Amino acid sequence: MRVEILIFLIPIVAIICGTIISLTKNKREHERARGSSLSEEETRIMQELHQSLSKMEKRVEALETIIINKK
Repeated sequence: MRVEILIFLIPIVAIICGTIISLTKNKREHERARGSSLSEEETRIMQELHQSLSKMEKRVEALETIIINKK
């Protein structure tokens, strides 16, 4: 039962993260088109978000490995 839940949740998490990244990139491009740049705080937040998503990606890969090895 837990494996089925993980298989269902992994794509949902990936879609949510992809959407967040896409929206953030679009916002940044829109701001640059207006001539404004990101503040230091916004840059720091973006870097933290990127690092967190990278960690999440590694965790998802680890879960996929565990699931595949249990089969």
